[in-house]
Amino acid sequence: MNPSIPPLRVALLGCGQIADAHLAQLRRIRNVDIVSVCDVHEDLAWQAAKRFQVARWDTSLDRMLDETRPDVVHLTTPAQTHAPLAQQLLEAGCHVYVEKPFTLNAAEAAQVFETAARCERLVCVGHDQLFDAAWLKAKAWIRQGLLGEVRHIESILGYPIDGKFGSLVASNPRHWVRQLPGGLFQNTISHPLYRITDLLADRQSELLGGWRTRQGFEFPTELSISLQGLRQSGSLTFSTFLPPQRVTKIYGTKGTVSIDFDAQTLQFHRLTKLPGAFAKLEAPFQHFRNASWNLANNLGRFARADIHYFGGMKTLFERFYDAIRGTGPHPIPHVETYEFTLLMDRIFDHCRAPHLVAETESREVDKFQLSV
Repeated sequence: MNPSIPPLRVALLGCGQIADAHLAQLRRIRNVDIVSVCDVHEDLAWQAAKRFQVARWDTSLDRMLDETRPDVVHLTTPAQTHAPLAQQLLEAGCHVYVEKPFTLNAAEAAQVFETAARCERLVCVGHDQLFDAAWLKAKAWIRQGLLGEVRHIESILGYPIDGKFGSLVASNPRHWVRQLPGGLFQNTISHPLYRITDLLADRQSELLGGWRTRQGFEFPTELSISLQGLRQSGSLTFSTFLPPQRVTKIYGTKGTVSIDFDAQTLQFHRLTKLPGAFAKLEAPFQHFRNASWNLANNLGRFARADIHYFGGMKTLFERFYDAIRGTGPHPIPHVETYEFTLLMDRIFDHCRAPHLVAETESREVDKFQLSV
């Protein structure tokens, strides 16, 4: 710990499944003091504190705030509570990191940001895969011009409904995820969707597609949405038929890159330049070079203990904390989070009532302006 920089006092509110990831990554960050974990269920708070060596656990938010005075609170509660709790924390003088989905809708998001501006505090949404090492490398290649102009982004999420979390949602009609406006998708598509919007120039693209319900289920389980802009497009596929996978493919005018977040690999394919049959040799040589680079890169990261499923989360935490200290820009500006939440609203409106798409497409983004 750097003695010249006072540690940020960090607390965590909500000790469910995703809280483990937050606490694990927080323990990897210097100049951070985890002062408490809090949950209305004492057993959850107690076990989180014990497993991650946090000295204190609470069941009362007010008591935790009064007695520990955290600088930052990580909000990892069900999404229905995000807006009211975030505003309460901001009013108490805390900066707030909010897990995805940020809020139930854009109206709630606007209220949170208005409170943050009034209280002169920062809020950050948990779009952590934007800071995953593989994604940052792909963005660097784009800036270097290797792909040319980005024209299409394809993002896929495989989510077996019989998995550990999916089965809990599917078996309980009153599960909090089932009560979200966008149902299962509102809790799951943020990651594959923001990997598209991160590269789209159009803030609110035209929407095509919809959701459907798999046989044997009582709620929508499959989603396929296309985003059509003036010069770019994107496609999002969420499927419970696919095994777990997080893959995004970026198509440019000079080549493509496919990012596998689980394997931590990038496959770059440049448009072949050799004529005729020679191109059939150039393409597999590119495959060989890609495989060699990925193996060497991951071996190096493995040797440095730098391969983590939630590695992007740590990087996002660090950049948010830099913004709080005034030593760096906000990693995800408030206006971007608002626009993303508005897009989520539009997607769910579109899926529920595709014949009313013209009405939902008429919403204006420019009415909401925030200073970063």
